[in-house]
Amino acid sequence: MTTTHKVGSGLPVSGAQPTTLAELLRPFAGNEAFYRRLIAIFEKNLSQQLLDIKQRAAQRNVSELLVLIHTLKGTAGTTGLASLHQTLHNWERKLAALDAITVTSTEYADLSQAIADIAQAELAHIHALLATSAVDVPIAKTAQSTETLSLAQLTAELDTLNQHLLQGNLNALEHCQALQAKLAVNSPQKSDLTIDLTILCDTIEALDFDDALLRLSALSAKLKSQG
Repeated sequence: MTTTHKVGSGLPVSGAQPTTLAELLRPFAGNEAFYRRLIAIFEKNLSQQLLDIKQRAAQRNVSELLVLIHTLKGTAGTTGLASLHQTLHNWERKLAALDAITVTSTEYADLSQAIADIAQAELAHIHALLATSAVDVPIAKTAQSTETLSLAQLTAELDTLNQHLLQGNLNALEHCQALQAKLAVNSPQKSDLTIDLTILCDTIEALDFDDALLRLSALSAKLKSQG
């Protein structure tokens, strides 16, 4: 049976950092392989997110800075980084109260570095807990499919993916990648949809489910027009 992991379920109720591996993995049903993959995705996206925050702060673009902070806060919560989530929550409230016209950039000049320091410290703690695992758990890879999809089957697959996204189910990423593998096996729609599906999977991997739903809707409409 497939375990359902939902966006936003990673933080402990108290907000305190976990002290054992079991406590770290509890919000993820003890699934270490899944959590390792989630952490890898978070770390992969973090550098670009911090760079974007640094640039918007330098530009004194408070509105876009708020969006970036809110997005990173969400992924930090999903991944179980309680300290980072709380820090971003505090900054989100502070920035929302600023006057973008009169405020000086010194109000948040070191914001990106401050966030980076907290993130790296918390990630180091998480990796220290993961290092206590008695089992070497490899990050799962999507197996190559030999199934050729018809238009009706592809439509059904996209409907299932849509449900995963609407429910905030983190298994949406695995489903999207499996669909990529199936589409790669000379399906009739391969040439037209491969790029769109790759972008969609990348968006899901970044844990931006709202944008993923918009992209999926456009992809489904494109597929329907070919029917």
